[in-house]
Amino acid sequence: MMQLRKSSGHTIDMVFILGLLAVFGIISFFVIMIGAKQYQATADRMSDNYETRTISSYLEEKMNQNDISGSSAVIQLDSTDALALTQVINEQSYTTYIYAYDGYLWEITVNSDTEISLGNGQKILETGDMAIKALSSNLYQFTITSTIGEDYSLYVSLNSK
Repeated sequence: MMQLRKSSGHTIDMVFILGLLAVFGIISFFVIMIGAKQYQATADRMSDNYETRTISSYLEEKMNQNDISGSSAVIQLDSTDALALTQVINEQSYTTYIYAYDGYLWEITVNSDTEISLGNGQKILETGDMAIKALSSNLYQFTITSTIGEDYSLYVSLNSK
């Protein structure tokens, strides 16, 4: 009879240890899943912030490089807002068009009298959509939709009048 008592005591101990191990495994699984979701959310946010900062810096720099009175305009290319930056080099007029098309920010520089189509430019960066408004002769508003669907606004003021 004594052996029976010892045997059942060991069985209860073993069941308790296995139960404790199972609870530890389940809790570990949930902690890892929560951590993975947080990591993914952080990575997505960092990617969106990179996209936002890069596009903002790019547009500001392009506008400041072309800070000459009357050289910036907002136009429509196939019903898409585009920023047209015109400059004269060696008595020849060139226009740089910056626009959002097909999930990317695009740029193309051509002679000012050349007609272009939206897909002919150079892809700059992945983004959603972009709306451009000239609020005054030297103040522009860019409303950019990121790849995750969030809108943000950028205001660029030029020094030239």
